Amino acid sequence: MRYRKTLPLLAAVACFATACGGASSTNQAAPSASSSAAGSSPASEASEERNKKLVLRLYSEAFNKDKTDVVKELIGTDYVQHDKSLPGGADGQLKQFKDLKAKIPGAVATVKRVATDRDLVAVHWHASATPANEATGQAKVDLYRVNNGKLVEHWGITQTVPAKTANGNSLFSDVYRYPKGVPNLSEEQEEKNRRFAVDAYRKLSDGDANVIDQSWDPRYYQHNPAVANGTAPLKQFLQQGTQGDASPSSAPTEGGGTRFGNTLADGDLVWVFSSDYVVADIFRVIDGKIIEHWDVAADEQ
Repeated sequence: MRYRKTLPLLAAVACFATACGGASSTNQAAPSASSSAAGSSPASEASEERNKKLVLRLYSEAFNKDKTDVVKELIGTDYVQHDKSLPGGADGQLKQFKDLKAKIPGAVATVKRVATDRDLVAVHWHASATPANEATGQAKVDLYRVNNGKLVEHWGITQTVPAKTANGNSLFSDVYRYPKGVPNLSEEQEEKNRRFAVDAYRKLSDGDANVIDQSWDPRYYQHNPAVANGTAPLKQFLQQGTQGDASPSSAPTEGGGTRFGNTLADGDLVWVFSSDYVVADIFRVIDGKIIEHWDVAADEQ
């Protein structure tokens, strides 16, 4: 099975882990390639912080405390829901929470990481009745667009959490430890990291093996359940995925290559949403290298 120039490489690994098919059959649409963070409306740091606090209320109040009025308060009348199994507006968001709690009785929402970039807010969270056990429940990523203090658009991805992982890390934990504390990055550095990680991941997904030595830290802490830590397993999978290609390490042809939709940067994390598949990847960038990775790939794929 060849994924080059079709499915992002790390998402392909997730598919092997969950026995998914080649094309997405999920009802949840991926963000369009034309709506990246770079093309969204500019936002100040203060407005981004307000957007983050607004979105987090969905989890702390609406989901965990069953305050349904909060959903109606936060969601705009023109709310676009990209999960086609749900109605639009606040009713669709309420149904999504209700269905999840019916599937996982006693479920609690535990937010693991959140990013704000212009008018977009991305949330990586754990839905489980036993949140202290990160090998239970579901891994989820939500992406919201905020306008004038209201949620106006939503994409969501859900992956069932496996009991074990090849790397010994959970799908949610932070393995990398800062030697001098968490860095406080400027907006300019965040944007530099975003461009770097997106470019590196696109080259990787298009079959460029050289980019691993150039852009990945050899320690590379992995949270994809099917892949071990370090860059060697990544190289091995890339070699397997490009067998049969005449030039697996060459640059993609003009007009070809992997397509991404929305991309965000916040702190040292870069979030990449696939344009063609329901997959979200999160990369930690330290000193110009990708050192840690999480992803969520929809079960329905």
